Amino acid sequence: MKFNFSMPQVNFASISNLQQTLKFSQMKEQVSAQQGDPNFRGTYADDPQNVTNMNPAEWQKIVPVPDKVKQDIIGAVRKQFEEAGGMGDENSPLVKVKLKYLNSIPKTERNSVGWTLDEIKHEEAKRLRDFIKAKDPSWDWGKPVKSEILKEAYKSPHIDIKA
Repeated sequence: MKFNFSMPQVNFASISNLQQTLKFSQMKEQVSAQQGDPNFRGTYADDPQNVTNMNPAEWQKIVPVPDKVKQDIIGAVRKQFEEAGGMGDENSPLVKVKLKYLNSIPKTERNSVGWTLDEIKHEEAKRLRDFIKAKDPSWDWGKPVKSEILKEAYKSPHIDIKA
């Protein structure tokens, strides 16, 4: 006796599409159940962090920040120069310091404080870049920095490391 089994044609691409569609709809349901509609930062006019229609002069200003935060930013910039030649990414200590402080203050103050912290970071990075270039003209961003140059940069009496 001979059995004749015929397997239906299976299109794996369509199965994958169905799985993705199902997963997407499940994720959408989870978001809706947790918080109503998804609330993406900066998407609503009443969000104090939405700078789309703001005059830059309203939030691009230097405001006072604690000395501890300034020193933490300067230390994080120094660490970026030591470990990555001044380059950083979203996982760098600098981002962690900034986010930790920004999350500790009211939303209405975060734009100006974020601007201030970025200015402290830029000034320290520029200062270090200029110092390193004076000592090693061949240095460029992303290249290792000689540790003795960085030590000297932070020992120099004529350099103010307080932003």
